[in-house]
Amino acid sequence: MRKVTLNPPCVSASVSCMDLLHLREQILETEQSDISFFHYDMVDGKFNQCFILGDTLLEMIRPEVTLPIEAHLAAYDPDLYVERFAKLGADYIAVHYEAMEHPLKTFELIRKYGAEPILAFKCDTAPPEDFLSLAKEVPWILKLTVNPGFSGQTMQTNSLEHIKEMREKLSDAGLSTSIQADGNVNPSTIDTLYKSGADIFTGGTSGLFRPEHSIKENREILLSNINIQTK
Repeated sequence: MRKVTLNPPCVSASVSCMDLLHLREQILETEQSDISFFHYDMVDGKFNQCFILGDTLLEMIRPEVTLPIEAHLAAYDPDLYVERFAKLGADYIAVHYEAMEHPLKTFELIRKYGAEPILAFKCDTAPPEDFLSLAKEVPWILKLTVNPGFSGQTMQTNSLEHIKEMREKLSDAGLSTSIQADGNVNPSTIDTLYKSGADIFTGGTSGLFRPEHSIKENREILLSNINIQTK
């Protein structure tokens, strides 16, 4: 397993937002751009009404990269996919609170196959009563700020309130667990996300892969728009 070295604020790269016709070139450029890890989406067509990426592409990508890979299973019955994605090289597997019947058992299954679990929430899901007990089991929380699977969406404002609530609950419990914001992360939104409590940012179409700049330049632009002093 390849471990993510978190030094927040930091940026991950959404594979689904890359130019898939030139995927190898984009992946190799990302590797040279001080990105913390790859974020690899899989949507099952039921959790949201689209299909995106899949296991075969992950199998092709893994030998080409050295950065860790976070597989985001936007899928119901995630236990069905854990073994496959772990064996294909996912270092971290994000599973949704909304899709798990027994979260702790799913986390244990992920660990059994050599990966680390990440707890994920849809954009319209507020922190549940068992949020803290589950947050203690994972290295970070993944909070969607748009619906999974579609690029170019506008951030859902209620997700910002959820991030604030998560951060408050974590802080009150003495936890510094990172929160990853995924969706519509761009130079105009990143500071608001940071002030709300997010400190890992999944870069996609509107932030990390803007064609007028290199990936490394886009990363630097994103982070330069965070006003750390006024958080």
